[in-house]
Amino acid sequence: MWFLCEYKMIDFKVLFTVLMTAQCALSNQPNVGGIFYSNDEDLKVAMSVSAKLFNLTAIIKEVSKRGDILEITGHVCDLAEKGVVGIIDGLGGKATEHLQGICDILELPLINIQHNDLYVKNWSLINLYPSPVAFNMALEQLIVKKEWLNFTLLYVKGYSLSQVQSLMKMGHPTERVTVTVRELSGKDYREVLINTKKSGHTNFVVDCPSGHLEQILRHAQHVGLMADEHSYVFVSPDLFTLDLHRYRYGGVNMTGFQLVDLLKNEQLYEFISFYNEESGESLAPENLKIKVVLIHDAIFMLYQAMTKVTVVPTSLSCDSYESWTYGTTLLNVMKTNKIEGITRNMIFDGFGQRNNVTMDILELTPAGNQTIGTWKYDELIMSRPFVTAAEIAAETIMRNKTFKVLISKTAPYGYEKKSSDHLEGNDRYEGFTIDLIERIADILDFNYDFELEDDYGGLNPTTHKWTGMIAKLNDEKADFAICDFTITAERQSAIDFSTPFMTLGIGILYKEPSKQPPEMFSFMAVFSKEVWYYMMFVQIGLGAIMIFVGRISNKEWQNPVPCIEQPEELNNQFSFANSVWLIIGSVMQQGSEIAPIALAPRIITSVWWFFTMVMVASYVGTLVAFLTVEKNVLPFENVKELYEHKSISYGAKSKGSTISFFRNSSVPEYKKMYQKMEKNGWLVADNDIGVKLAETKTYAFFMESTSIEYTTQRHCDLLQVGGLLDSKSYGIGMKKGSPYKKYIDEALLKLKESGEIKKLKDLWWKEKMGGGKCSEKRDEEQKQLGMKNMLGAFVVLGVGCLIGIFISTLDMLWGVFKRSVKYNTTFKYELVEELKFALKFNGDIKPLKRPPKTGSGSAEALADLEGKDDITSLRSFRSAKSSDSRRTHHSHNSKHSSGGLSVAFARRRDYS
Repeated sequence: MWFLCEYKMIDFKVLFTVLMTAQCALSNQPNVGGIFYSNDEDLKVAMSVSAKLFNLTAIIKEVSKRGDILEITGHVCDLAEKGVVGIIDGLGGKATEHLQGICDILELPLINIQHNDLYVKNWSLINLYPSPVAFNMALEQLIVKKEWLNFTLLYVKGYSLSQVQSLMKMGHPTERVTVTVRELSGKDYREVLINTKKSGHTNFVVDCPSGHLEQILRHAQHVGLMADEHSYVFVSPDLFTLDLHRYRYGGVNMTGFQLVDLLKNEQLYEFISFYNEESGESLAPENLKIKVVLIHDAIFMLYQAMTKVTVVPTSLSCDSYESWTYGTTLLNVMKTNKIEGITRNMIFDGFGQRNNVTMDILELTPAGNQTIGTWKYDELIMSRPFVTAAEIAAETIMRNKTFKVLISKTAPYGYEKKSSDHLEGNDRYEGFTIDLIERIADILDFNYDFELEDDYGGLNPTTHKWTGMIAKLNDEKADFAICDFTITAERQSAIDFSTPFMTLGIGILYKEPSKQPPEMFSFMAVFSKEVWYYMMFVQIGLGAIMIFVGRISNKEWQNPVPCIEQPEELNNQFSFANSVWLIIGSVMQQGSEIAPIALAPRIITSVWWFFTMVMVASYVGTLVAFLTVEKNVLPFENVKELYEHKSISYGAKSKGSTISFFRNSSVPEYKKMYQKMEKNGWLVADNDIGVKLAETKTYAFFMESTSIEYTTQRHCDLLQVGGLLDSKSYGIGMKKGSPYKKYIDEALLKLKESGEIKKLKDLWWKEKMGGGKCSEKRDEEQKQLGMKNMLGAFVVLGVGCLIGIFISTLDMLWGVFKRSVKYNTTFKYELVEELKFALKFNGDIKPLKRPPKTGSGSAEALADLEGKDDITSLRSFRSAKSSDSRRTHHSHNSKHSSGGLSVAFARRRDYS
């Protein structure tokens, strides 16, 4: 029994010792006070967590409503009585002025954590929030770096402009920058923002409390001030703690500041871990408000100062106006003690302001927040130049991401590969759209996984819910749908489409019709009418040219009786009949007995022979095809004739945009055709069935022109009849409001401009999977040879004729010159006489010109001169009525004697 009592006494002593030790330990933890508004739960949690991290006891006081001075005074006095070593001010505004007044009397350190509009230099406090001096310098250099020559300063009514005073000075008349100031007041900022937009302003500096940021951003977006051309600089460091996802893809440029280094900051990650545990939240470090982080740094700074100087917490009374002996010393140590907190270096001036601060300069891009520079002490250091969001978006927003892409097995857009090897994943598929998404992925640097979906999707009339691909895109079960996905108004009401990668329309697929024999005069169709007309004109014109050239060429005038050395006249073979016969004989490849003698006629004849050779060869080469080809006899030429035809059935795919076109059409014929197709059961489940029916039965199948083109390349007995019924496009489907649409559009545009999409289409339509075998067969009507085909031959002929005329003209001029010298006449006279004779075109007999009568008049002397005569014209020698009988008579008389011949000539010539 004694043993038990003694044991109990020992146990009591141990318990008492432990309690006393615990009380002693608790009494060694200095108290730190905090005054916050009752709804600032995040600040109270931060205060509690930070105090625990540094072995301090947090005493938190709540203010129920703003401006309650008596309540604030009571809280300060209560904290003083509990012997706090410092007070964290979470109120701000005029409340800070009242707090500072009481703390000055009590000489208690007061630490502020937010921008205070009412700050004056005689206050004895420390403000961890960057000073207006720091912001003014940073903002001014940032505006200069951005090269803004004009900008609008937006501020909230009642908020001090102390942080942007230097920017307002930039608008001084001596400066070249224009600054506009606009106040945002009330609960709706849209009216002010609309007026700003109407003024054409695109650059903005926004200075407001962090609590107003979301409203300003939302209202700016409502009025259209969040487009590519707009740029913003936000003064509040809390900008990038907000969820800016909705603004990332509009192209707007947002620039702001960040005090926290998120990359290398062990204190931050330790603090956020305890903060989330205490609050029950799951915040990321970048989502912590600046006031929450500054509470941590304030308590850390207080803790570090107490390690430098010994302080004794003392209970103070506001009634007796006592002051804390160690308060001023502790405050001065905190001002001069250089430490690194979560917000990096904490250095203060003599007034407790944080001028030398380090901040990151961030930009909002479609890829997220990007650091573009750093403000350190008094210098802005840029790590990359300013670029628009659009310029970097395509490189960042989709990079290294993996997207689910819906495809269908519709030829040639998607196939399942036929391989002896076991294929998995994306390797199982090939086709046009498979290659297309691969090209887009190469440009935008993303990955993708295919998922097969044969139902393109439609609106269920009963449940009013979308099905197929559209449903999966809306439910975010897939990111993109790429196939022969037609862009329709109905589908666009549910999803977004990229810019079209292929344009098409509805056509009619029908089997090859029966043939009809060539027409009776099909041999005339080798050349076009234009060529036949030109050939007739050329032959007539060439006949005239040959006559003219023959008449002015000396060598073409020949002695009709070669045995007579001195004939009384010469003849020319180039009459109109002979010239035309020479031309026709050449065309018929038979030749003629007419052969040119002089150089010029020979050149023209040679060129004509060359011309006829080309024309005849071209004609004969094409004639066989024209005589053997049989033309198609189509039972209908267009959709209207098909509608009126009684014996041909027609249909389309039962689901899809083609049948929707007929069902929703406002054209009566199309509406009736749809009703007839529906009633008679002419609709088919897929295109393959429709193609088979068109090939084997009297059936016309409506399908998209690209599919018709693909089919007719492989089924040679099918063709497209008539033109297109409509015009539409294929696009890549994605969910409504997809942030990737802009970049997919840009990638498609690049592929179009480079011709890559055209190459892919030719590859899958005309080369792969049996394509191209029907290309040669499609020449139903041989192409006529028109003037553009034969123009070269006509040009050669024309040039040859010009050369011949030029040479014959030189020949004529030389003969005229010789005769003018011989007969002692003028060159002009002989030329005129020669041209008059040549241009008559009505005689092929030319008399010899005789010299004037001499004094002796002897027949011998006259005969000698006559032997030297050359070919020329004689105006008064013989009339144009010479005939072959007269020419024969003269030739007969000329056989008698030379003397008699001379006398005969002398009688006929009128000598002057």
